[in-house]
Amino acid sequence: MRREDIPDDLLNSLLDDRIDDYAALLKHIDQLAQHKLGYPVSLLTYLGIVDNSMLGILPGSLANVLLNNVGDPFKDSETSLMEVKKHERHLIAILEKYYGLPKDGARGYVTTGGTEGNFAGLWWSKRYLISNDMDTLIKLDDMTKKLTKQEQELTVALTKIPLNAYQERAQHLQKMIDTKNEIADKKNITQQLLTPSVFYTKDKTHYSIPKIAEIQRLNIKPVAANADGSMDLSNFKKELLLHVEAHPYSPLIVIANIGTTITGAIDDVPGIKKILDETKGKPKYTIHMDGALTGFVLPIIKPFGDIPNYFEALGVNSLAVSAHKYPGLSQPCGIVLARRPFFEKAFEKSERSIDYVGDILDVTITGSRSGLNVLMFCNALRTLKLHKDTSVLKKMVDENLKTAKYLEEQLVKLYGRANVSYPFHFNVSFPKTSAALAKKYQLMLTGGTATICVLTNVNKDLIDRFMVDLKLDESVVNFQNNKESAMTTKTISRTNATQKTKSGYTITTLGREHMQSVVDLFIKTFCNDEPITKHLGIQHHEYEPFAMAVIQKAVKDGLSVVAVDDNNRVVACEIGEDITDSFKPNLTLYPKMKPIIALLEELSTPFLSNKTFKKGKMAHTWITMVAADCRGKGLSTDIDLASAKLIASKGYDFTYAEFTSEISKNVIHHYSSSKKINEISYDGFTYKGQKPFQGVKGSTEAYILGINPSVKIDALEDTYTE
Repeated sequence: MRREDIPDDLLNSLLDDRIDDYAALLKHIDQLAQHKLGYPVSLLTYLGIVDNSMLGILPGSLANVLLNNVGDPFKDSETSLMEVKKHERHLIAILEKYYGLPKDGARGYVTTGGTEGNFAGLWWSKRYLISNDMDTLIKLDDMTKKLTKQEQELTVALTKIPLNAYQERAQHLQKMIDTKNEIADKKNITQQLLTPSVFYTKDKTHYSIPKIAEIQRLNIKPVAANADGSMDLSNFKKELLLHVEAHPYSPLIVIANIGTTITGAIDDVPGIKKILDETKGKPKYTIHMDGALTGFVLPIIKPFGDIPNYFEALGVNSLAVSAHKYPGLSQPCGIVLARRPFFEKAFEKSERSIDYVGDILDVTITGSRSGLNVLMFCNALRTLKLHKDTSVLKKMVDENLKTAKYLEEQLVKLYGRANVSYPFHFNVSFPKTSAALAKKYQLMLTGGTATICVLTNVNKDLIDRFMVDLKLDESVVNFQNNKESAMTTKTISRTNATQKTKSGYTITTLGREHMQSVVDLFIKTFCNDEPITKHLGIQHHEYEPFAMAVIQKAVKDGLSVVAVDDNNRVVACEIGEDITDSFKPNLTLYPKMKPIIALLEELSTPFLSNKTFKKGKMAHTWITMVAADCRGKGLSTDIDLASAKLIASKGYDFTYAEFTSEISKNVIHHYSSSKKINEISYDGFTYKGQKPFQGVKGSTEAYILGINPSVKIDALEDTYTE
C-alpha cells in the first residue's frame, strides 16, 4: 500500500499538529496492518497467535504491533508505512531547541542506548574527518600511483644499465630508494588521514569507547583522570602534543564525558576545546559528548555556565544520551544528536541507501529501529512539557539533587565526611557494603566503594529504609571498629607532632578526622570574609565542592596544618602541597571561581612558566584561614610558621606562597629569606575583557619564602630546570 493510497481522513490524523493523538495513530497503523503484503514481517502478536497479555501488553495496542523506523528518520518510507518517523522528527526538534541548536539544525535518531549512540557518534566523526580531507586523499592517491609507476619504470631501466657502470647504477639505485621512500611517506600520510585517533579518559570513560574504536579501526589514546573521574587536562595536553608531533596528519576525536557511571564526573569541555585550538599544528578534530546520564539534563544543571548552544559554543559535533537513565523510559533506548553541517559533511559522499523502502539513506547502526521506543520517548518529552519550556524538568532535577544531598547528609552522619563522596549531581559513594545489602538495594560496587544514583525513583522514604538496614549491616560494624582502632593509633603517633600556641590552641597535621570541621571553616572564611570571593557573590553551596576537593587532596598530601580548640573544632588551617603536584581545579563544578583561578594563574606565570620543578624541593602554601571568633590572637602567624616547620621537616627548602590581604603578608618577615615574584591589583585585573574585581581595594602578591635557614635564596635555581 503506497502513501498516496491512504484514506485522507487517516492521513490527516497523522499529519496534523496532534502528534500525541495515539488513538488516531493506532487506527492508522491498524489500517496499514490489514493491507500489509510486501515486507517480511509476520505480525504474530497483532494476529493474536502470540499472546502478550501475560506480559501486560494488551491486544489492540500500539505496543502489540510492529512499528519499524528504517534508516534515516528525516525521510519517510515510500511503501513500508508502519513507521512513526514523524514522531521521531518531532522529538529531535524538541531536543534541538532544548540544546540551543538552530531550527532544523540537528540530525540524529533514536538508538538502543548509550553504546549505540557512541558507536554512531564515532562512525559519523570518522566519516566527517575523512570527508574533510577527501581532496587531499585523492591527491595523495594520484601521487602514490604516479610514484609507483615511476618505481616500476626505474626497476626496468636498472636492468639496462651495464653491471660495470658502477657510478651510473649507484645513482639509479639512489633514485629507486628515494622513490620508495616517497611512496612510503605518502602511504603513511594517507594511513594517518584514514585512521583518526580517539582521546578518552582512561578507566572512567564508558567501556564501550575502546570496543567501538577497535571495531572501527580507530587509534585509541588514553588520558589520565583527576581524582573525581574527570579528564586531567594537563595530561591531555601532554598526550596531545606527543601525538601531534608523532602523527601530524592524524585527525582527532575527543570523547568528553558528561556524567561518568560511578562518580558522575563532567569533563571540562571548554577547557578541552581551548587546548585543541591552541595546540601547535592546529590538528583537525571533533568532540563527541558521551552524556549517557547527565547529558539529558545538561541545559538544566549548566556545568559550563549559561551558554546559548551546547554544540557550537563547546566545539561539540555529536552527543549520545541514554533515555532509560534520564528521563527514565521503561525500555533501553537513547538518542544520538549531531549538528546538521557536521552530519551532512559526513554523508555527502555516501551511496548507502535502501532502495526497497524508497532509497532511504541508512545513517544508523541497526537499520531497523523500534518505533515503540520512539513513541515512548516522544511521550515522555511531551509529558515533561519540554516542547514548551524546561520548568517541569527543572523541578524534577532540583528534587533529585535535594534528595541526593539528603542521602549524603545521612551517610556523613554514619561514616564521617572523609568517607563519603558526593562530587557531582546524582551519584553518592561510600564504603562498600555487604553483598547481601548491595543485592537488596541494587547498589553499584567498585573496589571498596558502593554508589547510589539518586534519580526520580529514589525518595526520602527509600533512603530512610536503606539507612536502617545499613546501620545493621556487618560492613558498618567492621567500619566503626576499624575507625576506633585507627583513631587510637593516630592519637599515639601524633602526640609528639603537636604543639601548643600561646593562646592555648593545639596545632597538628591536617588529618581525615578534621575534614568536616575544616571544610566548614574554609567555606565560611572565604564566602563571608575574603574580599574577592565576596565580591563575586559565591554562595556557601557553590563554594563547597571546591573546598571539599582542596581538603581531600590536602589530607592525602600530608603537608597542611590545623589549629584546634579544646572541643576539637578547627579554628585555623594552612594548606600546603608539593608544587610538582599542585591542585587542579575542575571549574565545571564551581564556574563562579573562574576569575579567581585565572587571577592566581596570571600571578604565578612569571615564576612557574617554562620551569620543571624537582619533587620535594619547592612547596606551595596557598590557603590560610582563621575562624572569625579567633582572630587577633596571632593564630595566622602561628599556623603559618607551623606549616613552614612541617614542610621543612619533609626536606623542602622553599615554598611558593600567594598572599591576598595585608594581614597575611605580615608573616613574611618571619622567614630567613624571601623574594617577591609578582603583584596584581584587584581593581586592574582583566579576565575575558572584563574587570571582575573592579572596586575591590588591594592586591595579591606572590613570594618565594626560604623555610630552611641553612639554604640561601641564591639556591632557588637548584629547585628546577628550564
